[in-house]
Amino acid sequence: MMETIDLAGKRVLVLGTAKSGIAAARHLKGLGAVVTVNDGRLPSKEDQETLRALGVKTVYESHPASLLDEAELIVKNPGIPYSIPILEEAVKRGIPVWTEVELAFHATEADWIAITGSNGKTTTTTLVHELMKGGDRHVHLAGNIGFPAVEVAANAKKGDVIVIELSSFQLMGMDSFRPLSAAFLNLSPAHLDYHGDFEQYGEAKARIFRNMEPTDRLVVNGKDETVMRLSESAKAERVTFTRDQTGYAHLEDGMVMLGNEQILPVHEIALGGGHNHENVLAALALVEPFALPIGHIRQVLRTFGGVAHRTEYVGEFSGRKVYNDSKATNNVAAEAALSGFTSPIVWICGGLERGADLSPLLQAMDHVKVVIGMGETAERFAGLAKKKGIPGVVVSTMEEAVQSAFEHSDAGDIILLSPASASWDQYKTYEERGEHFVRLVKEEDHS
Repeated sequence: MMETIDLAGKRVLVLGTAKSGIAAARHLKGLGAVVTVNDGRLPSKEDQETLRALGVKTVYESHPASLLDEAELIVKNPGIPYSIPILEEAVKRGIPVWTEVELAFHATEADWIAITGSNGKTTTTTLVHELMKGGDRHVHLAGNIGFPAVEVAANAKKGDVIVIELSSFQLMGMDSFRPLSAAFLNLSPAHLDYHGDFEQYGEAKARIFRNMEPTDRLVVNGKDETVMRLSESAKAERVTFTRDQTGYAHLEDGMVMLGNEQILPVHEIALGGGHNHENVLAALALVEPFALPIGHIRQVLRTFGGVAHRTEYVGEFSGRKVYNDSKATNNVAAEAALSGFTSPIVWICGGLERGADLSPLLQAMDHVKVVIGMGETAERFAGLAKKKGIPGVVVSTMEEAVQSAFEHSDAGDIILLSPASASWDQYKTYEERGEHFVRLVKEEDHS
């Protein structure tokens, strides 16, 4: 529940512009705070004009220490490191440093569901939002995949629920933030240039449950030793999810289970990939306290195709289930997608040649029946298929790849675009590549 703080007349320094900075400045101004906005770079003309219209003081292209002389609170963009001189000095002076999400927490009496982790945050957050739509409480999506948190919070009412994805950067600026239900999905080395080392990165993530109480729920990955160790100190009820039978949310004999309750068979889940099965388990554990109708839960799990380009379920065409995993621009991402299916896979892969060793992919190819290589690395992926003892096809374009995938597949098979390569040999972005793939699959007559 929100802790009320009166910010009227308070001198607040907003560090950084962009969406979250401008949203914070607008909210603070509306509360009657005395706002100064500072950005080390020159913002876009549009952002400058927006801030000018708000009537706040602005200082651009440097971070003068004199700004701290009157600051009673700093609200900073999550991406700005604490190592810059003005923030180091602020910490020495004891000036509180928040991120926009902490500001949002104080702006509403709504409850929060928060998700963090190194991987799977966006998919899990989006799935939780879809699941929560079936309940009797109004639900909002906030943060990097929705509107700025403070904008959402300002419009959310008591009894509403806000679902938010939180990065380690955002969590570093938390003071009182307390979610009713939270998930710590996993932890792997990332952003170490920002945090310094893996331990500090983990401690930043662990701030998600720092203020939680025994009546709150913390959902954790039971197979992630670091997550389990870091969450031992949590006051909240701690429940685990695992792909084996050891977790509270788990898979058992081909069934998705929540405790002793059967939710639905694993093969009915629209989301593909073993990592997405973990996301489903985490989401189910997160929303269980809200007593959602089981019929709605099953319907969402059968139809929710995931986030675009991340093992996104495109649909079933001529009996083949098609998945778009264009965001898989390296081996690790492609391995995760391949290892998540047990049906035969026709795998479309390849793209920009960056000299990566492809051999680690072999261990994830047990269910691949045909490899279709395209782009600069097409021949190398065909060679990988030969090593595995399966057919490898070389094509030049996505049109040829999609046509070939249907020709080499049968009803019941999986057609998976998971390139394990960047897109820049043929496309500007992985999104453009994925959209082209989806468009071709939907437009072509595959009968």
